[in-house]
Amino acid sequence: MGLGGGPSEWDEYEWISLEDVPDPDAPAPDPLGQALRALVRDYPVWAGQGATRVLLVDLDNLRAARGRLRARLDVVVELARQADHVVLAGQAGAVARSRPWLAEFAAAAQPVADGADVADHVLLAAAAAVPDPIEVLVVSNDGIFADLAERGDLTILSPGMDALSDRLHGAASLLVDLAALEREAAASLPVG
Repeated sequence: MGLGGGPSEWDEYEWISLEDVPDPDAPAPDPLGQALRALVRDYPVWAGQGATRVLLVDLDNLRAARGRLRARLDVVVELARQADHVVLAGQAGAVARSRPWLAEFAAAAQPVADGADVADHVLLAAAAAVPDPIEVLVVSNDGIFADLAERGDLTILSPGMDALSDRLHGAASLLVDLAALEREAAASLPVG
């Protein structure tokens, strides 16, 4: 038993704030996704004419290996945060694979029944419900979205230009090749 005035047993511990401790359950940052988000953030995908920004994402078209899918969904989240209306749809498997990386938009991802163009029709119906003027950014390769060009600027973020519908190519105000952006983002990462 000490007489006081000396160092306390508590002085032997290093004290830290719990707010500074990283959450072990939080997903680790994805370098490719961060690089892709930075590219998209600076890319003029929206016309900026004062129209309502509508983002339509066909999750069935975002097929990719797990690491690339996560990076692609980081782009979707970045664009969704810039949009006024966001609609995400896909078959149940595509929605389930996507949800872990859709951040605050995960609950909004709508699973649809299996079948050709089912997700496309859900996305088109959602766009039809938004009053004009609108500008639409579609993440898909499907020609069914070409008619949206009649309502305003139509930007297409193609998961791969080699699969892009000719009709959609002709209707778009702006085409962005996601696969090309991925290559550019990967090239900007440090080797190691």
